[in-house]
Amino acid sequence: MQKMTSIMITAKRIVGRQRPMTQFITTIAQHGRRQSSTASPKLGDGIHSLNCNTPYTLVFLRHGQSTWNRDNRFIGWTDTPLTEDGVLEARVAGQMLEKSGIMFDEVHTSLLRRSIRTANLVLMEMGQEYIPVHKSWRLNERNYGALVGKNKKDMVLKYGPEKVRSWRRSFAVRTG
Repeated sequence: MQKMTSIMITAKRIVGRQRPMTQFITTIAQHGRRQSSTASPKLGDGIHSLNCNTPYTLVFLRHGQSTWNRDNRFIGWTDTPLTEDGVLEARVAGQMLEKSGIMFDEVHTSLLRRSIRTANLVLMEMGQEYIPVHKSWRLNERNYGALVGKNKKDMVLKYGPEKVRSWRRSFAVRTG
């Protein structure tokens, strides 16, 4: 069976907490593709491969900084563009992935332009612009309802850190 390698550009947080995309790519670049084994190798910084025997490799990459990320606003489905720093982050991510030697078969991304542009910039840096890019609203960031556009720090001051944390992290809480 041929190994399939996909990249998913997402707005969601990875491994439960936000980390700079370069940390994840550094992990990939340092370790590259691992040979199949029954062990669960430690990739560094507490990250483990869950299944080394799978014929698939899936790479998650968060989009570069958007204008509302920079302004510390709840974004949700608002289609905000990348900042200059966000463009640079995407290009650096692409350069790091290119150095890792990984070759992608396909890309999956949301319909939001910050994620689409990140995917395009990464692929351009890797010289892999020719691969299929699949876009779906199902990969869009969560909708924050009445919080969209509001400053996160202002909401913490108004409602408290626990309430805002529950809005941001829970799937069972409605915000609007």
